[in-house]
Amino acid sequence: MFSAITLSLLGFATTVIGSLHYFLKVKKNNPPKNPIVLMLALGAGVFLGLSALICGVIDMDWSFVFVAIMSSFSILLGGKFIWVFSQKDTPLGDIKVAIGETFPHFGSITYKNEKFSTADLKNQRVLLKFYRGAWCPYCSAELKMLDEMKPILDQYGIKVVALSGDTAEQAKAHIKRDNLDLLLLSDPELKVVRQYGVEHHKALGADSSKTKTVLGLPFPTSFEYKSMSIPTSILIDEHGVIQWIDQSEDYRLRASEERLTQALRNAFTINK
Repeated sequence: MFSAITLSLLGFATTVIGSLHYFLKVKKNNPPKNPIVLMLALGAGVFLGLSALICGVIDMDWSFVFVAIMSSFSILLGGKFIWVFSQKDTPLGDIKVAIGETFPHFGSITYKNEKFSTADLKNQRVLLKFYRGAWCPYCSAELKMLDEMKPILDQYGIKVVALSGDTAEQAKAHIKRDNLDLLLLSDPELKVVRQYGVEHHKALGADSSKTKTVLGLPFPTSFEYKSMSIPTSILIDEHGVIQWIDQSEDYRLRASEERLTQALRNAFTINK
């Protein structure tokens, strides 16, 4: 029969290995649609942690403090991940733009404490990216992918403009943290988000100034319910006409490099 120490260590190891396996995929902007391995690992971690605590209480010897610490980690982390993942669905259907329409212009908005407006995008091809915030590991991975795709985007003359509800200071810190060469706009009052109809009301989110970086990804230290952008990509041609829109019912899932490249091919011919 396994001892409390063995059970607690198995629970800890299962939770950590399962989480690492999942978030290394997130870092590559390729999280699994159904994270079965992670869910099994988290469930096993919670079960083993609870079992270790029960055995530890029964035995009640010098090792109980160690067992309690290891088991609590597995139970709390596993429970937190399972709770967060249960909030993954995004409410689609309210978007106010469509393929073939002229994209709605918006007025001055903040960029690095300076003003920016769609007048600055005249006669340019644009990938307008609505993202949740600097606190979101999935958004961080996607924006890094877009930054790494610059040679491909340059071939098609695409300028990436990303927008979230972060403040200008948080967006500036995001650029520095992830070493991004992208235009990150601040829309803390969600005026543009609502103008485009891509608001997620009362979503589970966080404050971008309260994160810890692990594996090169941001992780919130606390969560709260608030309004934010539904992750949305809008490809606009030099005439201001929308050529492609990408949204997902699951905020974790974003367009891959291959899918975005195919959208560029479908919408444009190089040097057109």
